[in-house]
Amino acid sequence: MNTTPLLLALSLFAPMVYAQDVRDAHASRYAFAPSGFSIPKDSAYLNVVGPLVDFQIGITDHFSAGIGTPLFLGVYGTASYGIKLAPQFHAKIGALAGVPVTGKGHFALPFAVGTYGTPSSNLSAGVGYLSFGGEDLLDINSGIAFNASGYRAFGSRFGFTAEVWHFTSEDVTAILPAIRIFSRRSKSYFNVGFLNARYPEDEPTFLGYDTNFDGIVDTQDPSLGGNHVYDYENLTRTWKRLTLPAFTFAYYL
Repeated sequence: MNTTPLLLALSLFAPMVYAQDVRDAHASRYAFAPSGFSIPKDSAYLNVVGPLVDFQIGITDHFSAGIGTPLFLGVYGTASYGIKLAPQFHAKIGALAGVPVTGKGHFALPFAVGTYGTPSSNLSAGVGYLSFGGEDLLDINSGIAFNASGYRAFGSRFGFTAEVWHFTSEDVTAILPAIRIFSRRSKSYFNVGFLNARYPEDEPTFLGYDTNFDGIVDTQDPSLGGNHVYDYENLTRTWKRLTLPAFTFAYYL
């Protein structure tokens, strides 16, 4: 997937001025991706991203922790520590780790992210390591994950957010742009957009037709019938796309 146009668009989010806003309390995340901003001490939020339900609480002004579940098939805990490095630059390190509800296994995503800008207009870049283990989890390879995100507020009740993920182990790239719509008191918002993912499929190479039914290619002419013969050692990579509507909800407690 060519993400250059999106990243160029996100560069327009670079901030010019900073004004405190009640919506700033939502600046610690985009749809799912984290930002370098921390949630304030003694505050909390509920975030619902498709099948993911996530609850976070600010222990201090820098440290937060939480718990969540992916479609109630597993449970995970999170912890993160954020710090302001410069007037418009924040950084955060953290981790997500969990287990399935039934069966054996574990999954984890330690990460680091940096954010330039203000809560109402910012860009973020992050890196993490997504790992899976155990016989009862999906057959997914562990590997580095990169993400880039951005947000820009428009008016008093609207904003635009976007995030791009690339999972190196599976060579999967996903993009999630969305319009953010705040409630009247800005304690909650909806993100309405779409998820577009590009992923590879390695398929066996088609060799021809076996008309004698002995496993050997006899012809390339489909009109002659016969069984299809494939070379399963030399795979051909093709690219598939999956596009789905995306709807997320967050409520600041």
